[in-house]
Order: sequence, then C-alpha cells, then structure tokens
Amino acid sequence: MNPLTYSPRLVKALPPVEACGRVLKAYAMFAQPEHGSALPEPEWLRQHAASVLGEPPQEGDHPVGFLILHYGKEADYLLVSQWYDADMLKHWVRGSVVDAEGGTTFAPLAQRDLIACVWELEVIRFERDAWVNTVLSQGRLDQVALDAYLATTFSGWV
Repeated sequence: MNPLTYSPRLVKALPPVEACGRVLKAYAMFAQPEHGSALPEPEWLRQHAASVLGEPPQEGDHPVGFLILHYGKEADYLLVSQWYDADMLKHWVRGSVVDAEGGTTFAPLAQRDLIACVWELEVIRFERDAWVNTVLSQGRLDQVALDAYLATTFSGWV
C-alpha cells in the first residue's frame, strides 16, 4: 500500500479509565475496521494507562484527560493525554512491544519527537474542542464542568 494513501479509520469511545488519580476518556481506533469488535478489557487498558502515567497528578495537573489505543497497520500505539494548567496538554506516546509469551507492553517510541498521526490528531482536535466548550468557555473547573467534559465523546470515522 502506498503510504501516501489516506483511508478513514474507525474510532469507538470506550468507558472512562481511572488510573493514577485521573479519569481518562478512552478511545479505540482501528486501521482495519473489521476488527472493531475486538475491544480491550477495561482492566488491561487501566494497567497500561497507569504504566504510562506512573504517578498521581502533580501541581498544575488536572485529574482528567483522554487516551487513544490505536490498532494500526504496522503496530499498536497508546497515546495518553492529561490537561494541565487550564489550557495545556501533557502527552505521552507509546508503541506496543509483544514478548515471547504474547504479553503486550507499551514503550517509548524510537522516534521520541512524534506526537500523533493524522488519524489521532482528529481525536485530539475533538478533545481540544470538548475541553474549550465544557471547561474553558465556562470559566470554571468544578465537578459539573469536569463531568460535562467526560460526557463529551466521539465515535465515528476519521
């Protein structure tokens, strides 16, 4: 396949994941939409999100964010993002590593400067807009605003 060819990918919103003192909206993205029924177990996803975050929120961290589990063509990727200091986003990208027994871990990419592919950027854009509309435009970061943010999810094609 020509790498310059664009084919839409399926995105499914999953139940939120609680990890390391944060609630993360969760998404599964599929390069091969026919595999869209193979959703991750919530505990598996929680453990992998926790392995990326590693510690509780620090000063300036907000207790919410989102993650994308991207089942790609060449490999699988886990992107974890957390809102920080009102209008900024912390972001970690990991690639899957499968051991001899078939267990999966997610490790930093060899190309550490990568932040997302064109498909993942669409979900990130959606999340940016959701954060602006439910938190920043309301001028508050209380439980009502956080609940509104967490309830705003995307499913569809990107």
